[in-house]
Amino acid sequence: MRRQVVAWAAIILLGSSVATAHAQGYEKEPVLSAKDLVGPELLKGPHFTTDPKVPVVGFLARFTIRSPYGIFEAHGQRMLPIRVNEVEALSALDNVSRSREFTAAAGRAIARPVTAAANIVTRPVETARGIPAGVGRLFGRVRLAGRSIGRAATAPEQGGGERAVGTTRRVGEVTITALGFEEERRRLAERLGVDPYTTNLVLSERLTNVAWVAFSGRAGIQALFFFVVPYSGAMTAVSATNRAVWDTPAGDLVNMAEARFRETGATPDQVRALMENPQYSLSSLWSLALAFDRLKDVPGRDQVVEFAAVPETQDEVKFVVGSVNMLARYHEAVARIAKVSAPGPIKGETASGAIVLPSPVDYISWTDALGRIVPMQDFQAPDKILFLSGQASPRARKNLASRGWTINESYTWGAEQ
Repeated sequence: MRRQVVAWAAIILLGSSVATAHAQGYEKEPVLSAKDLVGPELLKGPHFTTDPKVPVVGFLARFTIRSPYGIFEAHGQRMLPIRVNEVEALSALDNVSRSREFTAAAGRAIARPVTAAANIVTRPVETARGIPAGVGRLFGRVRLAGRSIGRAATAPEQGGGERAVGTTRRVGEVTITALGFEEERRRLAERLGVDPYTTNLVLSERLTNVAWVAFSGRAGIQALFFFVVPYSGAMTAVSATNRAVWDTPAGDLVNMAEARFRETGATPDQVRALMENPQYSLSSLWSLALAFDRLKDVPGRDQVVEFAAVPETQDEVKFVVGSVNMLARYHEAVARIAKVSAPGPIKGETASGAIVLPSPVDYISWTDALGRIVPMQDFQAPDKILFLSGQASPRARKNLASRGWTINESYTWGAEQ
């Protein structure tokens, strides 16, 4: 009898939650057509095809790219051209590796395997279990990085070189003991138009192997590296980075990023918690540091640094980096931002009291995650402006507008840089 009562109680509870969701009008995230999201050049190329159906997960379009070098996922429209370019870069590296000159150079290389000289991450950084896919989690209240900050506070102090080694031991990155090798690898990445700190593990390892042969047995193969990659503009045009990732040694880049985070007024422990978050590639850290620099002297940046240590997936990293860059662009080109904060998500406020909510996402549906932030006290103001990189569903657009939000869709890609 007791078991029967418990079962009925569960059914009533389930029915109540379903009824609540129905009353709120929440909708499922859609499956979209790739041709409606991106141009034809990103659907099929010399060495890849993109699946025609694209599910939206946590406000991000999830593209699947098929190639001779493996199946790759691109989470978000901004990542698709970067991943496509990486496939073509793999093809270029493959062609180089097959050449007679490269084979000869490999024979002249220092007689030790590259794996003995390189610390290569061969699997992705583990994502915390139970973290939802996409970036919906960051639209609501999330626990700030108290635990991470606590760990940072009790960790032994490190010098700049030690911090550099620790920071470069990230997904897709490499620490080489041989003097000069890191620069060789960065220059190879530059010629290909790819991120030297890419999170694409296949490309990262291939960059390391080819650069090692070029470094160790360079005579006779440099001419092979003057190749053209069809989508090599993708990195500089889409990703939030600049030439520093190619021109600056990793250790120097670490120190430069850390100095900018400290200038925000964040505590050393908050900065360290951000710097040690393994989900950030060095390129992402540098892009975030530059965004803070563009918001120089704007109050509240220290709070955003603390929030920036929260991400537990690379999707969330890109959301944080894109959000701060979007606020910086708004600050420079539209209206001055008087204050930034990160109650969850990141927001800006103008001198007139308008709230600016940056959202570097592809497609917003009226989901529970979105519905939760609308009535929050932190988002009550006469003027509320939502900037979307992509678009909102008709229901999301209607519900947001009825609650006082002005929606700007299809915000330019450049706004995330």
